Amino acid sequence: MKHAAKSILLAGAVALAQAGAAVAADLKPVTFAVATADLNVGYPFATLPAALGYFEDEGLDVSVVPGQSSAATVQLLLTGRANVGVAQPDPVMIQRAKAGIPLVSVYPVSRRGTNRFIVLPDSDIQSVEDLKGKTVGVGDLGSGSVNYLKAKLTEVGLSMDDVQLLATGYGTPGHEALKNGVTDAAISFTGGIARMKVAGYDVRMLPAPEAESNQYSYNLFATEEYIAENPDVIKGIGRAMARATVYLKNNSEAAVKIFWDQYPDRAPKDRSDAAAMERDLMILQAQVRDMAADEMPDDFAWGSQDPEVYSRMQDYLVTAGQIETPIDVSRYYDDSFAEAYTDFDPAPIAEAAKAYGTN
Repeated sequence: MKHAAKSILLAGAVALAQAGAAVAADLKPVTFAVATADLNVGYPFATLPAALGYFEDEGLDVSVVPGQSSAATVQLLLTGRANVGVAQPDPVMIQRAKAGIPLVSVYPVSRRGTNRFIVLPDSDIQSVEDLKGKTVGVGDLGSGSVNYLKAKLTEVGLSMDDVQLLATGYGTPGHEALKNGVTDAAISFTGGIARMKVAGYDVRMLPAPEAESNQYSYNLFATEEYIAENPDVIKGIGRAMARATVYLKNNSEAAVKIFWDQYPDRAPKDRSDAAAMERDLMILQAQVRDMAADEMPDDFAWGSQDPEVYSRMQDYLVTAGQIETPIDVSRYYDDSFAEAYTDFDPAPIAEAAKAYGTN
């Protein structure tokens, strides 16, 4: 009887394994690159839909991978090593206008401008004008931070000749450079600044104009060829991201806990540690604000793209001297999938998010 029972259990396990393999075989593999070297809790638009099974619901087996930087992510897409990728739009728009690279935005993830000048709290730098003669740190020379610096300097009658530019690297090296006076100011994004504060670095942001609030700063890109050959993948990725956004905006604390389950090496040893939750929640909520998920309704047209926003962004890049000959802004993006992204009922998702942990 024992042998018979073992045989039955073994047969059952084999059947389950075969069923799982069959399900996996039915899913279309997709590599999703995110322009960061550290895939932490601050990228819920990519990690949360994977954890909640939303990608699988769309018939997709999505591998979320760190793309290191926007420039590196662009190369991953152009060489086919990634199928879709999230990166800052500035570098893509510049190369699209100058060289016609075949990358277009299919979903604006962050709908608010996120670049900010940061200084130490006691710095005498109070405005962009005060950067004259100063050393400004950026993560790398191919990032959108450089374009941001050029544009902001031009607006106040300065140029890149008036500052010293220093590539410090991302994360701790850049933080330490500012703390130790190697740089006088730095450019970071709001999520990165939140992580700095969590890590114990005290910084002050220079004021940013209200106009920067309505500007895409982190977009999902794919090549024109991949989009044409895989429209269902684009629809599925976008719809999964939109569903995850609804979940996220209704219960950010649940999203943190789900991330800890998904990436246990990033979780605190004590899951009930209130300080750990506060730290990760600060990082996550910075992304929620960047996505404009803190003010938009659940049934907002997530993933939709506005030509007027692209017009402003192109004007900004012209001002920065990065684009000499403007192009028709419709060439920067493909908005044909927007309706498909929101082809779901947000109410059950919001309810599930709010009910997390109550069962």
